Amino acid sequence: MKLVVSQESLHNELQFLQGIAEKKKTIPILSNILLRAEGDFLTLAATDLEVSLTGGCGAQVEESGGITVSAKKIFEVVRSLAGEEISFVVTEGSWLEITCGNSFFRLVGLAPDDFPDVPENDFSNAQKISHDVFKDLIGRTIFAVTQEDARYALNGALLEMDAHTIRMVATDAHRLAMVEEACDSGAEVKAIVPKKTLIELRNLGNGEEMLFAQDEHHLFFKIGHRVLATRIIEGQFPAYEKVIPAENPLAVIFAKEAMAGAIRRVSLLANERSRAVRFKFAAGEVTVSSSNPELGEAKETVAVQYEGEELEVSFNAQYILDFLAAVEGEEVVFRLKDPASQGLLESCEQSSETSNYKYVIMPMRM
Repeated sequence: MKLVVSQESLHNELQFLQGIAEKKKTIPILSNILLRAEGDFLTLAATDLEVSLTGGCGAQVEESGGITVSAKKIFEVVRSLAGEEISFVVTEGSWLEITCGNSFFRLVGLAPDDFPDVPENDFSNAQKISHDVFKDLIGRTIFAVTQEDARYALNGALLEMDAHTIRMVATDAHRLAMVEEACDSGAEVKAIVPKKTLIELRNLGNGEEMLFAQDEHHLFFKIGHRVLATRIIEGQFPAYEKVIPAENPLAVIFAKEAMAGAIRRVSLLANERSRAVRFKFAAGEVTVSSSNPELGEAKETVAVQYEGEELEVSFNAQYILDFLAAVEGEEVVFRLKDPASQGLLESCEQSSETSNYKYVIMPMRM
C-alpha cells in the first residue's frame, strides 16, 4: 500500500473511530483500525465485534493494499503533524511508514486479513430518517440505561418504529425514560440497541439525513459516507407500558430551572452513595431537604402549583436532575400517588401530536 492523503481529512475521520476501537486489548487486533486503499479512496474501519464504524477519505493511491495499526497511536501521530499532506507506505513485515514534511514515523501493524469482518448492508431497502430525531431520542433516554453488565437486556435502549412513530425506551430498574416522536419512516423495528452504539450514533453527524437498514442480527445507520453497524442485544426488554402509572392523581407543577437549582444545592449534603433527597409537598410550595450524619443537613423551599394534601417522598437527586436537563419547556409536572408509588415526570408544554416524553422514577425509603 502506498498513498498520499490530506492531514485534515484523515484527522477528521480518525476522530470518529476512536470510540469504536476496543481499549481493553483482550483481543489485540480490536485495538487497531483497518486502513485499505483502493482506487482514489482510503477506507477506514474499526470494530469491537459488537459495534463497527466504516468511513474514509479521498487519497492519491499509488499502490492498493491494506494494514491494521493501533487506533490510538495513528490518531495521535496524525493529530501531531503540521503538514498538509501525509505519505503512507506499507513495508515488509507489516510496518506502516508515515512521512509528513520532516517528520517520519514507523508503526508496527498487523495483516489486514486478520481483521474481523465488518457487517455490511447495501442499503437498497433503506429508510430515510432525520439524524436530529435520533439524537433527540438518545439525549432524552441514554442516562437511564443501566450500568450493570449482569442485566444484559438493560444494557441498551429499546428502539421501536412503525409507519408513523419512532420510540426509544431505557431503564435501569430504578427509573424509566420513554420518548416517542412522529416519524414517517416506513420501517418496522423492535430491537435493543447497545449503549455504546447510542453514544457513537449521537456524535456521527449534525443535521444530516440518515439512511437506516437492518438484517436479522444488525442495525445499520449511514450518514454521508460513514456507516455505523451494531449487533442487536438479544434478550427480553421489560414491559415498559406496565411501569408507566396510569393514574397518579396528585399533580405538582414547577419551574424547571428553579427546581433543578434547589436540588443541586440541597444534594451537596446528601448521602454520597444513595443521593437521596426528601420532598415535602404542601399547598403552593415544596421543601427539598437532605441529611447526612457525617456532613450535616440542607433544605430549600421552592414555589409550586399544588393544591393536594401534604405529602413527603424521597427520590434520588441525580435521577431527577438528569430528567430536568433533558426535558424541553420551562415548566414540568410531577404526578404522584403516595410515598411508596412511582412518580411520573412530564413537560407541561409537550404536544402529544408530535412528541411524548415520560419519565418514571421509583421512590426511596429513608
